[in-house]
Amino acid sequence: MAMDDKEQQTAFMSALVTEHFVLQTAASATVNEAGARTSLYVLTLSSSLVAMGFLSRSTDTLLTFAAAVLPALFVLGLFTIVRLVDAGVENLQCLRGIARIRGYYRTLTPDAAVLFSAENGRWPEAPTVPSLWSGSLVAFLTTAPA
Repeated sequence: MAMDDKEQQTAFMSALVTEHFVLQTAASATVNEAGARTSLYVLTLSSSLVAMGFLSRSTDTLLTFAAAVLPALFVLGLFTIVRLVDAGVENLQCLRGIARIRGYYRTLTPDAAVLFSAENGRWPEAPTVPSLWSGSLVAFLTTAPA
């Protein structure tokens, strides 16, 4: 049973809009995950430092606690950074997919070319990458280097 052109176009647009929604949801999930992972690590780090402060009067207890906690903090930090970078890359892939779909939306009508123009979009669709005022300090101001 073959579909006519109108049915094919309707099915295609439905699939395209669904894909756009899925990509937006995935991008949002990566940002939420990055925030949650960062918060978890900072909470763990600060709690450990507070505990070490309470134990600072007893050198033996402090050394034992530090020997157990610091390696765990290091490993947790390493895993956190690796996952944050991975989530950042995943977010960029979602944004590129959304940009491709917006590129198709621009071809639908003359009004769509204006409404979905790349100049009004975000990176990676926009013609220029936003300038970063922080320069090389950007790695210290973000949750994950991209």
